[in-house]
Amino acid sequence: MTRREYLTLLISAVVLTVVALLVITLESQFAFPTLPSGSTTMSRLLTDPFLQLPTANSARVVWFTEFPGQAHTVYYSAQPGARWGDNALTVPATTRLLTRLQEDQASNLPSGETLAAPTPRLIWRHEADITGLQPGQHLPYRVESVTDTGEVLSSEVFTLAAAPAAGQPLKILLTSDHQSKPMTAANLQKVEETVGAVDAVFVAGDLVNVPDRASEWFDDAAGAAFFPALQGRANYQLG
Repeated sequence: MTRREYLTLLISAVVLTVVALLVITLESQFAFPTLPSGSTTMSRLLTDPFLQLPTANSARVVWFTEFPGQAHTVYYSAQPGARWGDNALTVPATTRLLTRLQEDQASNLPSGETLAAPTPRLIWRHEADITGLQPGQHLPYRVESVTDTGEVLSSEVFTLAAAPAAGQPLKILLTSDHQSKPMTAANLQKVEETVGAVDAVFVAGDLVNVPDRASEWFDDAAGAAFFPALQGRANYQLG
């Protein structure tokens, strides 16, 4: 790896960390009424779970919902390919409210609703650190959120892994300027078709157009919000 390539990856990793912290630490600066329950809420998991901050023996699982819920849990198997059964390991997640997210008059809401003024949108981030992982081990996991009414919502099964060992060849996607653009989802799909599944994603910036507009992150009605596009669930119709 050349010095230029090394510096590019290093800078991208720093920017990705800053972006992650931005999403985590949004704090309230508005005093408008919140969106009423049912206006734009999905009453589902807002995102698939994803991994952040891997170490040599741990990884952090993160996902988002529009409800605080009674409990949020990561279930995983200690052995690759093992059945869940009664042997699944569990780690409870901690939850925090993202209090600077809102929708505004230009929001493209799934409900089709047009707002008369900026209105806070309540979204919760859930995260759990999975420790004791072995290098090179890939374990099945899923997340579960229990709503305020007791409904149990489960994700699909994904793969959990710690940071790879030094010197291991990796496929790393360096991406930026998503901004709900029409071809973003297609370009990401082409990456998978061209090189296969990537091992990590570094994001250099310009993920959305309006950072505190929640729908641009999670569920813009046009179908190209940040998380759906990055997680293979975008549905942007061209033409």
